[in-house]
Amino acid sequence: MSLLQKNWSWLIVIVLALFPLIKIFSLISFNFEYPEFDFILFDDYELPEQLAIQKGRDIIPGIEIAIEQTGEWAIQWLMAVLMITPFKIVFGTKSNLFVRQAMGISCGVYVLLHAFFFMYHEGFFAVFSDLPLILSGISAIIIFALTITSNRRAMKLLKRHWKTLHRLVYFAAILTIAHVVLLNKDWELYSTVFCIGLIVRFGPVRQFFQTQNLKLLLLNQFKAIGSLTKIRRLS
Repeated sequence: MSLLQKNWSWLIVIVLALFPLIKIFSLISFNFEYPEFDFILFDDYELPEQLAIQKGRDIIPGIEIAIEQTGEWAIQWLMAVLMITPFKIVFGTKSNLFVRQAMGISCGVYVLLHAFFFMYHEGFFAVFSDLPLILSGISAIIIFALTITSNRRAMKLLKRHWKTLHRLVYFAAILTIAHVVLLNKDWELYSTVFCIGLIVRFGPVRQFFQTQNLKLLLLNQFKAIGSLTKIRRLS
């Protein structure tokens, strides 16, 4: 029980990261009987009637779903990692190193799966066939390097170079957003979150939030609301 109490936030990250994989891997089966077919098979997904009319097709190949969903979760985890420090600056919270590492590793796992599914479907050299894919390939290499060095042993081994390496996450985020933009996907939310994070990190803005102590102000506000509620009930 004490282990759960100490690591509850880390466990929440792990559960949140694993939950979408249940749906993704439910589309996958393995072929051990017929060598003339692919070893990994993907079930097709039948769209609801209204969505099928919008999409112009009734069925989506399972491999396309796997590629799209792993890509979406990869960028969402990337944005979540990048917002840890801005959230800490604004609200004065303490960041848990194990939670940060778990979030970074979750991002890395989804990036790895996204790359694997794409190359399994399109082939390895397809990565070099188009600019959006080249950008995503460079971003994937950076994120994979950050994932395998997200541990204390790597921090001790790399020493001051560890921070320099992990600052490349911003470059990876820019490449990832550019990849999404060039593919004509929904990019507005991701770019907005990324820009907000950069603004909060900017020196004068950071100092403003650190002096305001918004966490204390919010707590006092909630206490005031609670006191008013009690007074109204008594009256």
